[in-house]
Amino acid sequence: MTAANLYMFIVNLILMVLDIYTWIILAYCFATMAINFDVIDPRSNRFIQALTEMLARLVEPVLQPIRNILPPTGIMDFSPLVLLLTIQYAPHFIFKTIFKLVFLTHA
Repeated sequence: MTAANLYMFIVNLILMVLDIYTWIILAYCFATMAINFDVIDPRSNRFIQALTEMLARLVEPVLQPIRNILPPTGIMDFSPLVLLLTIQYAPHFIFKTIFKLVFLTHA
């Protein structure tokens, strides 16, 4: 396996994990919206309560630092949007830069 193939395997693996995490963020946002709009009641459904708590444990540690940076906007929370945009665009820029530095400077 060449270095370029290994690099592409690692990049694809990281991007796949980030795609899964994106769906976890979206599920958390939809679950909290449904709870806040009284569409579902987690107190009466143990599965929904457990699912929401699990999603919160996965997402909240990443959202909290973003909330600390963003100015308060009242009732709207833009931290999931910032996180999703970061996940969408930052890895491609980072991986492209690393590829250029490592593989194209030694050619």
